[in-house]
Amino acid sequence: MKVLLINPRATYCGEISQKCYPPVSLLYLAASLRQAGHEPHVLDANAFGLSDETVFAEIQEISPDLTGISVYSEILPQVYGLADLAKKAAPQCKLILGGPHATAIPRECLDQFPQADFILTGEAEDSLPMLCQAIETGDRLEAIPGLYFRKEGAIVQGPKHVFPDVHAIPWPAKDLAARAYEKKRYHSLLVRKRPVDTLFTSRGCPFSCGFCYNFRKHYRARKPEDVVQELAAIRDRGIRDVEICDDTFTVNEDRALAIFDLIVKERLDISFRIKSRVDVFTEKLAKAGKKAGVYLVAFGMESGSQRILDAMNKKITLEQSAEACRLTKKYGIAAHSSWVIGYPGETPGDVEDTVQFILKNKPATANLAVLRPYPNTPAYEIAKASGDLMGQWSPHAPDMPWVRLPWAQDKKILDDLCTRSIKRIYFTPYYTAAFARRMIAGANWTLFAYAVQEAQKVLGLKRKENKE
Repeated sequence: MKVLLINPRATYCGEISQKCYPPVSLLYLAASLRQAGHEPHVLDANAFGLSDETVFAEIQEISPDLTGISVYSEILPQVYGLADLAKKAAPQCKLILGGPHATAIPRECLDQFPQADFILTGEAEDSLPMLCQAIETGDRLEAIPGLYFRKEGAIVQGPKHVFPDVHAIPWPAKDLAARAYEKKRYHSLLVRKRPVDTLFTSRGCPFSCGFCYNFRKHYRARKPEDVVQELAAIRDRGIRDVEICDDTFTVNEDRALAIFDLIVKERLDISFRIKSRVDVFTEKLAKAGKKAGVYLVAFGMESGSQRILDAMNKKITLEQSAEACRLTKKYGIAAHSSWVIGYPGETPGDVEDTVQFILKNKPATANLAVLRPYPNTPAYEIAKASGDLMGQWSPHAPDMPWVRLPWAQDKKILDDLCTRSIKRIYFTPYYTAAFARRMIAGANWTLFAYAVQEAQKVLGLKRKENKE
C-alpha cells in the first residue's frame, strides 16, 4: 500500500523561527510501514513552507492509498484545510489523523473532521501497518488497537492502544526527508551550522504536570549502545548538532551517564541539546554532559511561585530550579527555561514572583507564554469545572481557548502581562549583553534577525503570532 504522511505547516510558518526539526515521529512510522512491506512517503510542508497549491500537486503526483496527517491542538484550522486538500487531490484515498490532539479527544476529533476516515491514537508503529493490512485484505478494523472509525452512523472504537517495544522499532526513515536535509531546512536558532538533526533515546514521561497531556506515562528507554550507534550514523551523514527529544533525558541518571561516556569513548564530536527536569539534573550529569558535547539543557521551570508549582503538580522546588541555573553556568551550558502565565489560581503577585526569580537566577533564555489549556489535561478540567474555560478547541474557532481568572476577565490582560514581563526580562543590561555576545561570537546573523523580529513584537511594532 502507498502511504503518504504529511507534516503540516506550523502557525509561525513564514517567520524566522526558533527551530525547525525533521518530523521524526512520521519518519518512525514510515520506517515501520516500510518494514511491513508498504511504500511510505513523507511530505514536510512545514520545512519548506509549502503553499496549498504545492501540497495539492504533491498529493496528486504521489496518488496515495492512505494519507496520514499529524494533528496538534494549535494548528486545527491548518489541518482542516489540509484534510480538504488531501480528499480533493486524491478522492480514492483514505484519510487518517493521529498525533497528540487526536489521541487526547479521538471522538471529538472524528466529529470535527468529517473528511477523516480514521483516527489512530497513541504510538502507531505497530497499529498503522496493521491498519494498512486490514484495508488491503478486508480484515476486521475493530481489532486494531487505538483505532476509531465510523460505521453505520456510529463511532466504533478498537481495543486500547498498545505501546510498541522501543527495542524493536526500526530507526526513523530519514532518507524520506533527504531533500529537506540537503537544502538545510532543519535548523536551531542557537546553532549557525545547518542542518541539525533529532533523536529519541526514550519514550514516555513518568510525571503528571497539570498543563501537559501525557498519554504515555509508561517510560521506556533504549539501550545506550543503540543510542550511540544511531548518533554515529547521524555524524556519518555530516551532521554535527543534534537535539535529543526525550521528554526528560535525565530520568535515569545512570543511563544518561552511560550514554555520555560512550559518546566520549567513540569520539563522536557532536554537540547536542537535551531536556531535563530540575529535580533530576545533578552536578555529575552537568559535568559529564559538558564533556560529551551538551551545550544546552531545556528546563520546564514553569513558575517562580512555589504555591503555583504545587498547584501544577510539578513536584519541584524553587531551590531546585535555582540550582539548575547555577550548575549550567558553572559548566558553561546554556539553560533554556520555560514558564507558564495564567494557570488556574495564579495571581499577578505569582507572575511577579516568576519575573523576579528569572531576573535573580538568570537562565540563558526564558520563554514565557500564556497557558494553553490543552484538552484532557488537569488545567483544562479545572477551568471547565469552574466555568472559566473560555473558547473551545475546534478547527472553526477564531482563537485558541484560555483560562479566565478573577483578575483577568479578558485574554488581552494575560497577553499584555506576558509581553510586559518579557520586556522587563530581556530589556536589561544582562540579557542584552548576553545575546549580543552570543550573536557576535558565533557570527549568528539569523539569531540577530530573530531578535529584531521578536523585539518588534514585544514593543508592539509587529503583530504577535501564536507559537507552538
